[in-house]
Amino acid sequence: MKMQRSGEQWLILFMLCPYRHPATAKWYDRRDSVFIEFLVADSKDVKVDFGKTKCGFSCTGGTDNAKLANEIDLFDAIDESQSKHKRTDRSVLCYLRKAQPGKAWPRLTKEKAKLSWLSVDFNNWKDWEDDSEEEMGNFDQFSDMMNNMGGEDDLADLDGADDVRIFPFHHASISRLPLSRSEPVLGVM
Repeated sequence: MKMQRSGEQWLILFMLCPYRHPATAKWYDRRDSVFIEFLVADSKDVKVDFGKTKCGFSCTGGTDNAKLANEIDLFDAIDESQSKHKRTDRSVLCYLRKAQPGKAWPRLTKEKAKLSWLSVDFNNWKDWEDDSEEEMGNFDQFSDMMNNMGGEDDLADLDGADDVRIFPFHHASISRLPLSRSEPVLGVM
């Protein structure tokens, strides 16, 4: 059972918490959900609390075992019972199910203030309002997949690290880069 906390309770918990530094995070919006990725390598003692309009995160991580904590007043309400998180060796990915699916979030936070630790994940950002019906079906399938999963242990590995192949490249292997798209690359070994 998830506890509901008032704004004052969140503030007291945050102020009494020995964690003082915020974790670096990236976020992106989808039709039915919002994703937040806290970029903490080797995180331990991960705690994620979902409230109706808040998200709290704390952990110990990094090579220096720094104590990190973030509290986010969200732009809009979420369904905290459907929200989940997954810890990997490189980060903690949070899936926040929107209370009002189909409503775009122009920002993650309630306030318009720029937070130094938070940025938009442009690699995963998609203007879903302009998408075709076929692409929408793909997002709906992804949302359904996330909804059918259990807690953090059941969340699929979304890193994609197992799918990456790295090939050696040496900058000296290119004698000259093309000047235009129509000009071929010369001297590539």
